[in-house]
Amino acid sequence: MKVAFVTDTHFGYRRFEPDALSQGREAILAAASEADLLILGGDNFDTPLPRMETLAQVTQMLREALDIFHSRKISGTPIFAIHGNHDRRARGYVHPTELLAQGGFLRNFHNRTLLYELNGERVAVSGMGSVPEDLAREGLKQILCKPVPGAFNIFVVHQSFQEFDAMRNEQLITFDDLPEGFDLYLCGHVHKKNLTGKVLNPGSTVVTQLREDEAGQRGWLLYDTRTRMPQFRPVKSRELHRRVMEFHLAKPDEIRVAVENEANVILSESPSALVKIIIKGTLAPGFHSADLRMQDMGKGVFVDNSMNSENLRERIAQIKLSREQKRSSKELAMQILRKKLEGTSYSLGDPEKIFENLLDGSFLQKIRENIEKGG
Repeated sequence: MKVAFVTDTHFGYRRFEPDALSQGREAILAAASEADLLILGGDNFDTPLPRMETLAQVTQMLREALDIFHSRKISGTPIFAIHGNHDRRARGYVHPTELLAQGGFLRNFHNRTLLYELNGERVAVSGMGSVPEDLAREGLKQILCKPVPGAFNIFVVHQSFQEFDAMRNEQLITFDDLPEGFDLYLCGHVHKKNLTGKVLNPGSTVVTQLREDEAGQRGWLLYDTRTRMPQFRPVKSRELHRRVMEFHLAKPDEIRVAVENEANVILSESPSALVKIIIKGTLAPGFHSADLRMQDMGKGVFVDNSMNSENLRERIAQIKLSREQKRSSKELAMQILRKKLEGTSYSLGDPEKIFENLLDGSFLQKIRENIEKGG
């Protein structure tokens, strides 16, 4: 059986929304044309509360994918999915991936095993959608999924791994934490593709943060369960080109000209490219970082000005901490809240639900209504 794995489409990502839509669409429809089963690996949406326009675009896309499957005599709903950290909501709340499942566009396999049969071959898909990094190891221990005898067993997660992290953050899970007995392990979340080793990942279909690990082609994975061979399928995308330019005692005008020339060289070779230029070093005496203002060089060109930063040491520390933790400020706040509640007499219910409600204001509103009602 041929299994397609598409992950981190980030539908609705506002910075590069057309890219997210067109590249994710191409991957999903191509997978429906070539594979027997399609698995979505999380961060299917860029936010847990996508706009109605985004939901409409994605539901139409999935309807087209199902039509393609059905035209190939593949019946049912051969699209399986888990959620990621971007489209995750607190326990008990419906996230957009589950909403699509309830609408019949796909099947959600978070903390469950779905058995899929086609032409006498059985594939069992199990997985765990994204959980906060500090809870992932315990979450894997409590997962309800087990390999199915007589089937080709696939396990999917949406997490960071120490093996994929340059800083080897010990808080992250390792390959050894994964449940045993599965034939194939797939993961989302890491935007850089990795098609060797125990855990396979095709990377994201769209660039989001202009990071170094997002350079290169975007695409999806096609896996043959009989030959056990992975194949990377690229999609038409704007590739990311990153450059680091260092200057010593340079004047702002000199830097501007050099950066513009570098951007023009890249764009002359790849007109549709995304360009990230990081400028480092020192300015000439009498100049400050604020004196270096880069003029607009086009929608696809981004300049990171790190010249003469008075808080350079603090900046480096923050970047290092961010890379080590690899989680959003919301996740970090939730982790702090959980630690604060340990050993207390807290009794207001699920803290993640309370946290979600506090963010959108509904918790305080409910308390206010109860007080007014005398409750």
